[in-house]
Amino acid sequence: MKTPQELLQQALEVGECLLPDAPPGGRSAHPTVFVHGLLGWGAQDALYRTVPYWGLAAGDVLGYLNRCGYDCRAASVGIISSAWDRACELCAALTGGRADYGIAHARRFGHARFGTAYPAPLVPGWGADRPIDLVGHSFGGATARLLMQLLAHGCPEEVRAADRAAGETPSPLFTGGKSGWVHALVAIAAPHDGSTFLDVQPDAANALSTLFLGAARALGISAFKDVYDFRLDQFGIRRDPDEPITTAALRMLAQNPLPAGDSAFDDLRCAGARALNARIDTLPDAWYFSIPCCRTLPRLLTHDQKPDTAMTPLLWPFSTAMGRAGGAVPSDWLPNDGLVNTVSARYPGGAPHTDFAPGQTPQRGVWQVLPVEELDHLAAIGGVMNTGVVRTRMFYRRVMALLDAAAAAGANS
Repeated sequence: MKTPQELLQQALEVGECLLPDAPPGGRSAHPTVFVHGLLGWGAQDALYRTVPYWGLAAGDVLGYLNRCGYDCRAASVGIISSAWDRACELCAALTGGRADYGIAHARRFGHARFGTAYPAPLVPGWGADRPIDLVGHSFGGATARLLMQLLAHGCPEEVRAADRAAGETPSPLFTGGKSGWVHALVAIAAPHDGSTFLDVQPDAANALSTLFLGAARALGISAFKDVYDFRLDQFGIRRDPDEPITTAALRMLAQNPLPAGDSAFDDLRCAGARALNARIDTLPDAWYFSIPCCRTLPRLLTHDQKPDTAMTPLLWPFSTAMGRAGGAVPSDWLPNDGLVNTVSARYPGGAPHTDFAPGQTPQRGVWQVLPVEELDHLAAIGGVMNTGVVRTRMFYRRVMALLDAAAAAGANS
């Protein structure tokens, strides 16, 4: 039973959620950019105006946070693209312009160097004098981490490839020296070390990959491309100006599937995540927070984990398969949120980390791992069967409080 003080605190938090208590500009000094996960969408997609990814059935959470005095924006990047392509797109979205995937990367994977275009910068003036905070859900965590790595250290291979190509210059993203452009990162239910979802159900994973690629091709040449855009223009999955729709359809049908090693499905597997982690450092001057989620319970008489009845039913089959003991899956990898193993969402393997509770003073260059949230993977962004707007708003107020704590700690250090 809760104490009177705890009940009073909860009542105050509910009141804050229903009645925002700060005028615009009254919160963190840094704009906060939210990066969606696999199959997600952002503010550049027309779908966001009807069904915001950040909030889903709970409504527009970022709009609520902005009314609380924060400065929150929702980025749009490729929904099944690799972490590399998504990081390049995130950089282009922030600055405005066309995504530059690099000459060497484009050659290696057989796609165009340039891809989706962002007509206006998401954060005008972004730079060392105006850094941003990042919040990534699911695969948005890896996307944000890779962006931070490239900003800080660049990619010498891409710089050399541009030097060897007559008349070409590398993207500023690949020249490095921009470690101060991102102040802090909060990763929510992010598969830092990959997810066994794709490994324990390989047939389902392959079927989903084929299905999504087919949907990308259909939407890429239709009038609905701007509604829910897969952003696979670099692979030729688009309709060029004045190109007949039949010509575009035949051209795309003649293309091969996405190349191995350059899609989200590769990076989300445990082996792919380990390879990605080997390329990404924990930057010493940045602040890192990680929020793992879990919605499973132990089964009686076995080591298996089963979905909690509160988990979104859509996720039950995936959660059940991920929670089944046996094979090469360690027992601590069985608890999950329906799509991501809870242990994987704590911190990237080998990275400096510490357990963290709200109210503590955070440290730079260390992953602050928060207590596990009793949320499934979709409920962490509002859910499709949301049981309360207040709970979602309270969760994201706590997310923003972490960024406020990092800013305060930085100002006092």
